[in-house]
Amino acid sequence: MQKIILLICLSLLVLYSPLNAQKPYTVPKYSYDSIKNIQYGIVKNFAGNDDTLVMDIYRPVNDSNCRRPIAMLIHGGAWIVGSKDDATLRYLADKLVRRGWVVANIKYRLGTHKAQNYDMYALCNNSVSQPCAYICDSAEIYRANYRAVQDTKGAIRFMKNRYLQDSSDPDQFYLIGFSAGAFIALQTAFSDSSIKKSSLCDSISSAPTPSSKLNPYGCLPSALNLSRPDLGPIEGTLHTGTHNSKVKGVASFYGAVLDPSIFKNVRDTPSIYLFHQGSDVVVNYRRGILLGRISYECFSSNLCQPYYFYPIAYGGESIRKFFVDSGFIGQNFKADIVNNYVYNNNCFSNGHSVDNLDLRSNTMIDFFSDRIKKEGNIGQDYCGNSTTQPHKLPVFKCYPNPFENSITIESKGNNQPFTISDLTGRILLTGQLSSPSMNIQTDQLSPGIYILAIEGYEQQIIIKL
Repeated sequence: MQKIILLICLSLLVLYSPLNAQKPYTVPKYSYDSIKNIQYGIVKNFAGNDDTLVMDIYRPVNDSNCRRPIAMLIHGGAWIVGSKDDATLRYLADKLVRRGWVVANIKYRLGTHKAQNYDMYALCNNSVSQPCAYICDSAEIYRANYRAVQDTKGAIRFMKNRYLQDSSDPDQFYLIGFSAGAFIALQTAFSDSSIKKSSLCDSISSAPTPSSKLNPYGCLPSALNLSRPDLGPIEGTLHTGTHNSKVKGVASFYGAVLDPSIFKNVRDTPSIYLFHQGSDVVVNYRRGILLGRISYECFSSNLCQPYYFYPIAYGGESIRKFFVDSGFIGQNFKADIVNNYVYNNNCFSNGHSVDNLDLRSNTMIDFFSDRIKKEGNIGQDYCGNSTTQPHKLPVFKCYPNPFENSITIESKGNNQPFTISDLTGRILLTGQLSSPSMNIQTDQLSPGIYILAIEGYEQQIIIKL
C-alpha cells in the first residue's frame, strides 16, 4: 500500500511541476476586445498647432485577472511619419493581449522643421529618399524625441489612472518601441529628472524658412510657426499629479539613444531587452550618425542629397556594451544583437527591421514575464499586487446584465458611491447606493458597453455592463 501511495504522489509531482513552473502571460489563451482612438491629450506640435493625441487599447476577455500587466507600443518613422496602426504593432498587440496583457498603441507628436536648401537630384526620387527627412539642424531630432517622450509619459499616467477600468497592474508597465519609437521608449524609461533635459530643448533660435521645393511632398504644414520655445519639463503636462511615469521594463527594437548618460544614476533600473542588426543602415547598431550609412554608403555615388545635420546615436550594441561593462547583466538585461555588419554592402539588406518577429517577440515576452513573476504578479486569477491588497468588498448583486432601461443593485454595504462610464472613461451616471436594493434608470444610455464602478471599503469593484 505504501508503494502505491508513493507512486501516486510522484505522479502528481510530475504533473504539477510543469504547471507550477509555467511563466505568467506567455501562453495565448484569451480572446480580446479593443477601444480605438481614445483621446489622452491635446498639445502643441513643432509648428505651434494643436495636436490631438489618441491611443488604441486592447484588453483580454473571459479571464478573471484584475492585475494584468500593461504594454505600451510606440511606432517608428524618423519622428515624421508612422502610425499606431502599423502592421508590426498590431501583430504584437494581438500577441500580447491573447496572453493576458493590456496593450496600448499610442499616437505621439510628429514633425520637424525642414532644411533651407533641398534639391531632388536627377537620379533620385521619393521612393529612394524621404524628402521630409531633410531637417534644418540637429536640434530638431532632440526636440522631436523630447516632445514624444513627454507624450509617452502622459500616456503612461493616463493608462495607470485607468487601472481599475482595465483590470490592469500599474506597477507592471512595459514600453516596447521600434526605430524612433525605441529611442522614445528608452528615453522615457530612463529620464527621471530635469537634469537629463538637453539644452537644445530649451528656448533656442527660430528655425529658418524651409525650402519651397519640399511643398510638393507634403512636408510643410499650412500654418507654420518657426519659433522654437522652451519645451518644458520632461514629464510634460498631461495627467500629472496622479500616478508617476515609471516603468518596469523597456524593449528597444533597432533603436538607440542620443545621449548614453541617461543610463547613469537611475534608481530602480528597468529591465531592458535589446534587438539590433549590424546591417542596419538607418540606425547604426554601434555608434554613428543617424541615416549616416544611407548618406555615405548608399548615396555615395551622389545618387541623392545626403541627410545633413543628423546627430550621432548609440545603437543596440553600444547600449549592450555599456550595461555589460557596468555589470548590469543577468535577469534584468537581455540583448539579441545580430552581428552581420558589412561596410558598403548592407544597403539592400533590410537590416532596419526584425529578422524574425515571432522569435524575438516571444523572447521579449518570456524575459519580461520573469520580472513580473518575481514581483508577485502570478497571472490568471491574480487580484493583488505590491501596492494594492485584495479587494474587501460588500456582497452585492447587479441585474439584469445585459440591461435595457434600468439595472438593480443589491448590496449589504452602506451609502456606497457608484459611477457608470463609457469605455473612454467619461462618467455618464453617478450616485450613491442608499438602500439595500436600488433601481437605477439607464434609459438615457445608448446601446453599447459600459463600466459600473462601486466603491468598496478599500477599493472599487468594476463590472462590465
